[in-house]
Amino acid sequence: METETGDGSGAKGESQSDSDQSGQGWSATGQSDSSAWQAAPSQPAQRDQNGPHSEGSYLWGPANQGQQPSSPWSNALPPQQQSGPRHAAPQGGPGQIGPMGQPVQQAPTWQYPPIPIPLPPGGRRRRKKKVSRGLLIGLVVLAVLVVGSGITLLVRSVGGGDPQAKDNPTAPVSESSSPSESPSTSPSPSTPRGPTADEVVKGSALYKIGPVAASKCAEPPFAPVTVAAAQQYYNRLLPCLNRTWWLAMKKANLPFRNPKAVVYAGKMPSPCGIQRSLRAAYCGANETIYLPFSVDNGYYKTNPVYARAVMLNNFAHEYGHHVQKLSGILASSMSRQQSMTPNQKLLESRRRELQATCLGAVYLGANAAFIPMSGPLLANWKFLILHSGDDYARPRVHDHGNRVSNYQWSITGFNSKKPDSCNTFTAADVRVN
Repeated sequence: METETGDGSGAKGESQSDSDQSGQGWSATGQSDSSAWQAAPSQPAQRDQNGPHSEGSYLWGPANQGQQPSSPWSNALPPQQQSGPRHAAPQGGPGQIGPMGQPVQQAPTWQYPPIPIPLPPGGRRRRKKKVSRGLLIGLVVLAVLVVGSGITLLVRSVGGGDPQAKDNPTAPVSESSSPSESPSTSPSPSTPRGPTADEVVKGSALYKIGPVAASKCAEPPFAPVTVAAAQQYYNRLLPCLNRTWWLAMKKANLPFRNPKAVVYAGKMPSPCGIQRSLRAAYCGANETIYLPFSVDNGYYKTNPVYARAVMLNNFAHEYGHHVQKLSGILASSMSRQQSMTPNQKLLESRRRELQATCLGAVYLGANAAFIPMSGPLLANWKFLILHSGDDYARPRVHDHGNRVSNYQWSITGFNSKKPDSCNTFTAADVRVN
């Protein structure tokens, strides 16, 4: 389940393995304990450049036969939409550098005063003296010199040491032009369109990498008898999944970050809401897998081998949601869901959950020889995936897929070992019921 939401898987029946079941033992101290695990029931009821490191192998001792509980299933809470940060666009633009000011040509501050001209004596007027033509020419020349000098000074102050500006007063003054007018600025090409949400979920590069590599890790030898022992189990298992999926993401040229795994008892707050010890969950907001101790411990007390199958399957499923987050599939699916009807949203949720189930089974299949997934453990895992799905949910919400779909996608991923076999987003609706 992703909690951004229990998991499960299930479907067509497949019988359990035989009665000669030799279980494998765990202990909270890290030592092998021959009585720690019981056999399967006879009747079904940050980007690391060098990559994560895998762990060594562990041996298991024989175990006794026990009674099989019925397999549970729990719903997912609806994913929480998360909005990204909003950024304020920078305001304003580049200023233009212009001249500091041009000299304003004003009329001379001196002028001829309006002196009245008296009449000549005896009533005879004296003839007006004509302004000499030479004086007029002189005034015009003076005005031209004043105006020309102002322009020359202006050109010199703007043009700096440009010899053309000095020698030619009428040369145009160079001013900085706006980016849209600059002949040296060509219009920027349009930004390439990114892939749509449909293209991401249906055509991710993750589908093109072929079989994933095995981490070659054995199952950790810690039984969930205490919270600390359960945390040790997942702490030892986490680098194994990191190794396989880091190599897969590197091959697909996709980013990789290690998720976190937290075992808790009771209730625990998270960015995706309060975790209430009902089911394992993945929170995309802080890329953390939350694992309730009470669930693991409850199965362990009833049937240790079945508890091991549950712990492996649930952890691999929740890690599948982390793979969806890293590849962009999770966010794209959530985006697609926003404009859907209620029934379409449930269908989209089933596609996400069944894909996470399949991706988890891809890891288990790739590492089957090293865990090892064989004997009673394999028989219990097959019983688990055969009896997991919305059929067992209380309240019953059709958001993870029924037991038939869970079983089919689990077996497909386990046998193929390829993420391509987990493309639930191109599958017919009948395959994601």
